[in-house]
Amino acid sequence: MDNTRVTLIVGATGAAASRILEHGQATPGNTVVGLSRNRPDPSVPWLTADLNSGSGLAEALATRPDITHIVYASRAPHGETGIEDVAGNLRMLRNLVDAAEASLPRLAHIHLVHGGKWYGLHIGPYRTPAREDDPRHMPPNFYYDQQDFIAARQHGKAWVWSASRPNFVLDVAPGRARNMVSTLGAYAAICRELRVPFDFPGKPGTWGALHEVTDARLLAEGVLWMLGEPRCANRAFNMTNGDCFRWSDLWPFLAEQFGVRAGTVRSMSMAHWMADKESVWEAIRQHHGLALPLDQVASWSFADFFFGMDYDVLASMTAARAAGFTGFVDSWAMFAGQIAGYRAAGILPPA
Repeated sequence: MDNTRVTLIVGATGAAASRILEHGQATPGNTVVGLSRNRPDPSVPWLTADLNSGSGLAEALATRPDITHIVYASRAPHGETGIEDVAGNLRMLRNLVDAAEASLPRLAHIHLVHGGKWYGLHIGPYRTPAREDDPRHMPPNFYYDQQDFIAARQHGKAWVWSASRPNFVLDVAPGRARNMVSTLGAYAAICRELRVPFDFPGKPGTWGALHEVTDARLLAEGVLWMLGEPRCANRAFNMTNGDCFRWSDLWPFLAEQFGVRAGTVRSMSMAHWMADKESVWEAIRQHHGLALPLDQVASWSFADFFFGMDYDVLASMTAARAAGFTGFVDSWAMFAGQIAGYRAAGILPPA
């Protein structure tokens, strides 16, 4: 019997999926195949298909009947409203599962990468630390539809499903503006250039609330663990760094890392106040030889989203620990490391 694992990473060019693909490549006994509409890396086995085309997916998957595991990390286009396209996200997943069941005789596991919006963090305060079996909030929430679909579809089948729920996935990802570290770094650089304090632009309540994040590498470790752990079958698990922070404590540390003077709480819409700062960034960019324009480094609407959470954002890692997962990340060290990574990549200026 062939026990080799061949893992298909769907949406493999995305923020979370790229690290899962990288981690999968380094896992002994595991072959990784990427899937996206375009093939970015000719050195990695790749399938090109559009998730909105059922026939195209079936044709692509039929070329790799050896695939045993699938990590689904794709999402329909969305803005920062919090509510995402339910019909579109469900349709893409259904197309994939239809094609997988028709073309993959060795299919053993389908994993869904979801997130903290499961608990309604985009709506307002919720019970914390959130546990995987907490009551759902008022829909719509495409995570609910996808998990209900995959659970019903799996019933009586040989394959199993699992789901991860990270929270604000952070990584060194040049060119992806929707990233907390690069956005904070651009804001700090602009503050320094204009000789103004590095004020905290969020709500006063956000300043003192507990918050958490997920290192993309830790998420990758967790997802690969779920694929190989029988106790994870047909279950969802929170997947965060395992610690938490208050912006009031972290902000002076970030100011030191960025080489700027920490300010005070001064609530303002970043999307509004930073809208005219492209020329300031261009001056910084020219002076330091930085690689990317501002719209590829910072997402001010994303900043308004995470700075607007004036309540605790915290998930319990107890279920994952009880099932055997031991991974963790020191969030403060992660921020420092990723700031250094963006500098080394020529995206953020030196301190």
